[in-house]
Amino acid sequence: MNGTNRVITGAALIAVGVVVGVYISNNQMGIPTITPTAEAAWGAAMSEEPPRPMGGPDIEARAERELRAMGEWLSAARAFTFHADITYDSPTANGQMIQYGGVADIWVQRPGFLHVEFHGDEAHRQVICDGSKFVVSGLATDLYAVTEVPAEIGAAIDLVFDEYGFSVPIADFVYPDPYAVLIESVESGLYVGRHEVDGTPCHHLAFSQESIDWQIWIEDGPRPAPRKLLITYKDTPGSPQYTARLSGWNTQPDVAKHWFTFEPPAGAIQIEFLPVEQSEVTP
Repeated sequence: MNGTNRVITGAALIAVGVVVGVYISNNQMGIPTITPTAEAAWGAAMSEEPPRPMGGPDIEARAERELRAMGEWLSAARAFTFHADITYDSPTANGQMIQYGGVADIWVQRPGFLHVEFHGDEAHRQVICDGSKFVVSGLATDLYAVTEVPAEIGAAIDLVFDEYGFSVPIADFVYPDPYAVLIESVESGLYVGRHEVDGTPCHHLAFSQESIDWQIWIEDGPRPAPRKLLITYKDTPGSPQYTARLSGWNTQPDVAKHWFTFEPPAGAIQIEFLPVEQSEVTP
């Protein structure tokens, strides 16, 4: 992954700001370093297990273990679908933070099939990957772009990000090894406690990287599904945040193969993906 996460990174930007017709780019956002507050320390002290030795350079063993369990659960799924309710901050010219939102539905069939639909305040997009071609189309326009990609989803996501600056929504969870992608740039991590997300008990973890801090809530039980993700971009003035609440996880979906095939609507116009250096990324 070249040392960067596709979701958990200030460069990737999860807001999914695709400008179909000119360039496919992402909203840039950024979060301040998380430190063990009194509340976090209390939560760890009240957890079911006593504190454990650190699991990495500065990562608590339990935080590493719960993140790894989530990654292994996703890696074992040959196919899955889920829903994401997303909000993200975008600074105005005078520094005020404006919050935008959207919903994404994601379908994955390994090794190479992906379908994403995103409906938001700023964009309505569709992404389809069939194991050889990666298509981005505007659901509110008649424009679409196509590029050749490798057969494996992770390699396809890397290519479109590296060459065109486009980031798939919630991309880190789609990789063959989500744990490896999420943990690779982490400098510190802690187990905050056992907290609920929409009524579901979850393991609440917090991690810090060079330019961002992020928190993740993982369902407590036999199905360690990610239920919430919060990213703070600490290198951006005002420390804007990105939040995704994840639901509807299904690891045995009934998805027909045609769902991963793109058929241009009548009258649709194909445009070109522009390389990053030829394009202007817009917030």
